[in-house]
Amino acid sequence: MAMFSVSGRFLGFLLLLIHTAPFGAQPLVNCAIVVESASGLKQQYDYIVVGGGTSGLTVANRLTEDRSGTLRERYLSSSDENDLTVLTTYSFANQEQRDKLEPGVLVPGLPAPAEYSRNYMSVPQPGLNNRTQAVYSAAAVGGGTVINGLFFNRGSAADYDAWEKLGNHGWGWKGLLPYFKKSETFTPPPAEISSEYPISSDLGPHGTDGPVQSSFPNYQYPVLRYFYKAWNSIGVPSNPQPNAGRAVDAFYSTLSISALNQSRSSADTAYFRPIAGKRLNFHLLPLHSVTKIVIDKKSKRATGVQYVSRNNTSIVQTVRAGKEVIVAAGAPRSPQILQLSGIGHKKLVADLGIEVIEDLPGVGYNFHDQPAMFTQATYDYSKYPFPSPAWFFSNQSWSAQQLAVYYENRTGPLTQAYLSGTTVAFLSLRTLTPNYTSLLSFFHTTDPAPLLPPESDPSLLEGYRAQQRILLSDYASPDTAVHELAASGQETIPLVLLRPLSRGSILVNTSDPLADPVFDYNTFGHPIDIKIFIHIYKTYRRFIAAEPWKAVGLTEVLPGPAVPGDADLEIEKAIRNLTQSTWSHPVGSCAMMPRRLGGVVDARLRVYGIGGLRVVDASIMPIVPGSHTSSTVYAVAEKWERTLV
Repeated sequence: MAMFSVSGRFLGFLLLLIHTAPFGAQPLVNCAIVVESASGLKQQYDYIVVGGGTSGLTVANRLTEDRSGTLRERYLSSSDENDLTVLTTYSFANQEQRDKLEPGVLVPGLPAPAEYSRNYMSVPQPGLNNRTQAVYSAAAVGGGTVINGLFFNRGSAADYDAWEKLGNHGWGWKGLLPYFKKSETFTPPPAEISSEYPISSDLGPHGTDGPVQSSFPNYQYPVLRYFYKAWNSIGVPSNPQPNAGRAVDAFYSTLSISALNQSRSSADTAYFRPIAGKRLNFHLLPLHSVTKIVIDKKSKRATGVQYVSRNNTSIVQTVRAGKEVIVAAGAPRSPQILQLSGIGHKKLVADLGIEVIEDLPGVGYNFHDQPAMFTQATYDYSKYPFPSPAWFFSNQSWSAQQLAVYYENRTGPLTQAYLSGTTVAFLSLRTLTPNYTSLLSFFHTTDPAPLLPPESDPSLLEGYRAQQRILLSDYASPDTAVHELAASGQETIPLVLLRPLSRGSILVNTSDPLADPVFDYNTFGHPIDIKIFIHIYKTYRRFIAAEPWKAVGLTEVLPGPAVPGDADLEIEKAIRNLTQSTWSHPVGSCAMMPRRLGGVVDARLRVYGIGGLRVVDASIMPIVPGSHTSSTVYAVAEKWERTLV
């Protein structure tokens, strides 16, 4: 617990974590300030944030900072919170000690500890030959930024302008850019990297004094020099500055790492650890799950939450919120909490015996992620410029040597992200196929009505049609990406559909708050998605066959030559067999859109029909941007503060 005075008065604050660790685990008692049990809590806080991930920690940090004479004092100070207790502070002595105690978290090139993940399964996906699919979720303070692939990019300007076109004033590119920059401290790469790869020295689009460190590894595998040569040889240029509103072509991406020590920068290291023990108004309660938002039925206002300990779920306790409850549990869990609290599709909620507080049909719908197909290629290793990232799996002595090098001088292959990297191509539909207009014509004539579940409220169809109109325009643009191809020097090459049209759902099927909801990606539910993916695969074939790769003998293995490059039906079969529903970027399940379009929150992130309740996480994104999502989640959480005015 940490406490902090605001102009002589105290602002009570509680951060409740959703599924922060597996049962019985205590991952943070040695590195964070926590209220270790409910007995250490106050009865009431001004704000309760449900969730301690990327957005939750960002919101909590900004709510509790001292900025006298600004919005903080005028809107958030409280005069009746003046008797708080300080718990013992635990912290690491230095960065090296932290790295060695949690190497899989802080060393970019090591796998994250399995205990920091909590994953679920979807229902069988008809579009993927009825295979079930994983729903990935983090189980640590800091959320996905503690275990993700560190990729730290933004989408194109049009990706965010699409949000504004849906009726969310101020949420376009110009409105979000200041908050991308506010969250970030960008450091240019070392000379040996910038001289070899396409990286702009322009600091204009970046922040220089934000909490999250963004930079580049100081090492790159030599084989990836051929990556840009190959794309350039087939007409795809290099883009040295993909973070200024045009995130397309082949580029070298920033990662969320500290340039100084080449270690992971997460929401935990950026927004929580620096203030642990320094703010008297910030209580953190890990290993507890919120089961319900308490809502006053007369005023229809959120007044607190019910929660249970992860180690004793039989005792339900309540804590009050004097001002607001902020749900930041992530796209997989935020809709479940709302539905269990009586906020959602009236029939769904009522049929489970849950009292309907607000009939809000959009809760849990509009769920989507970026489908990813994992292909395999191999090299002629007599020509391969070693070392290879595969050595980490086959050469123990070399791996141990690289870890020693990393700890000694913060260089070497372990500065690169595990099973990931910085070398990517983000391609527009125009780049994928010169016949993109025929795809757009098919898209334009597709009736979205049969593509939604039969029980869908009419407002959901109106919202889906509005999204389809916007994406039809975006797909025609050369400046917005629909596809990502990532390369790390390994034999696995993922192909990703960045902005799909298929929409799924996350719905409770029991009133038991400890049961998982039903996850349905509905992958390839919209026919345009599979048609675009066929062109994605054909482009991959052109890339693999490019002349520069012949120097190292790059050859496709899976799906391989058994799938003819011009046989669309065979390509489609391979895609449906090898694609996964997720690129670990779930969004949309509490969409920020007008209520008449099936929205759940308005442009101030307030849940429709309920006072004192907001949602601030990836679930509010109505359309996933053509990028990885961590930097966008930070920007959303930073911008959230302005919605208080």
